Amino acid sequence: MINCHTIPFSQELQQHRMTKAQSILGNKVVKHIICFILYIFGVDRKSISDLLSTPPGTIRSIIRAILHDGLPALEDRRRRSSTFLPLPQKSLKVNIRTVGQSVFVDFGAAGELKIPRQNTLQIKVILLTLLDNNLVSTREVAEVIGFSMVHMLNLAQILHTDDVMALIDKRKVQQQEYRFTSDVKAELIQQFVLDIVSSGKSSGKLLTKHLQERC
Repeated sequence: MINCHTIPFSQELQQHRMTKAQSILGNKVVKHIICFILYIFGVDRKSISDLLSTPPGTIRSIIRAILHDGLPALEDRRRRSSTFLPLPQKSLKVNIRTVGQSVFVDFGAAGELKIPRQNTLQIKVILLTLLDNNLVSTREVAEVIGFSMVHMLNLAQILHTDDVMALIDKRKVQQQEYRFTSDVKAELIQQFVLDIVSSGKSSGKLLTKHLQERC
């Protein structure tokens, strides 16, 4: 326990420090700090009231508020924000809109991105990355890309784990015409010529009939 009786006090230092503290923190804050420090040191509320020339009820209110609310209770409650505590970080709000043939990703004061509407993969990567970081809603992304919200969440997870290549459509165009080979095409042309020479006409049904007979 701190014994204040053994500590030397300087009236001159007290006045100097009190004036400096009041100029920085304000009279009310300094008074609240002194009140609470005396309370911690074990001074009874009546003595604190006498020392600070403050009604006992006010002393009780100050102590109760500090114990309940912490540092902000030392300040003027009419302030919009605490000067003791850091200001809360404002969350970044990102807006998405489609105008004509472009998709705009608006970051507010930080600027905006303009993406050509035909750049579908670029749009997917950017919007799904924003979705994965909770900067835009699933509904906003779904409306721009044109898929369901469930599918958007799945794609965002795929992009997160498997990178951009996972979003590329891996379906390949058929490399070989399995039904109409070059031999079949030659027979088709030959039969068409024969039909024209023999009967002066040709049709799909007639070609099919003759090819089935020949081939």
